[in-house]
Amino acid sequence: MLRFNFTCAWIVACAILTIVPISHAEKSITVQNNCGSVITVGVLTNGMSSGLPEQSFDLTPSASNSFSKSDSWGGRVWARYHCSGSAGKDSSNCGVPGATNPASLAEFFFKGTGGKDYYDISLVDGYNMPMSIAPSGGATPNGFTCGTPQCTISDCPKEFAVTDATGNVVSCQSACSKTGSSEDCCTGSNNSPSTCKASTRSSFVKTQCPDAYSFAYDDQDSTYECEADSFTVTFC
Repeated sequence: MLRFNFTCAWIVACAILTIVPISHAEKSITVQNNCGSVITVGVLTNGMSSGLPEQSFDLTPSASNSFSKSDSWGGRVWARYHCSGSAGKDSSNCGVPGATNPASLAEFFFKGTGGKDYYDISLVDGYNMPMSIAPSGGATPNGFTCGTPQCTISDCPKEFAVTDATGNVVSCQSACSKTGSSEDCCTGSNNSPSTCKASTRSSFVKTQCPDAYSFAYDDQDSTYECEADSFTVTFC
């Protein structure tokens, strides 16, 4: 007569369970377009240096789109005008934001120190459109804890303006991206909180957008934290 060995079956089952991979938790990021025209959204994971975003999609006015990332993800989200379709393949104008091609950035670092999600709006290289970041599912908002940073700066001094082939201003450089100097970029002997100070340009930007990073060591007044389930990045 066949006897069922429960202990043996349990051991085998446990062994199988230990080799089944456990899926990682994810967080959702929703991007909302409140602008008056189509925007092209870019997403890039920290450490990737391609000339184009790893993920890109267009949003018509009032439209939104959501995507998920690992709950240990770190990266940035931005948007540009006039970069849909074939234009989006032009890395010099529509690619990853940088010194000569600035964009307002929503930056994220999930599960950082203390298991918190850290997020901010960065204008360190410059900006191109209004933006806000709102967490959902975290604690009651209180200052930099689960708060909603926003920036509505729109004007750009002529000497910092980046224009397209027709002369339209498409983005605005920061002091660092304009001059590349050690003082403005907090590099070399100025690479510390004690030696790197806000320039006249970054001080003006900070006045216009007090919630946002205006230069490299502006983190004390610009970094938000939360243990959120999801985030919404809104343009305009």
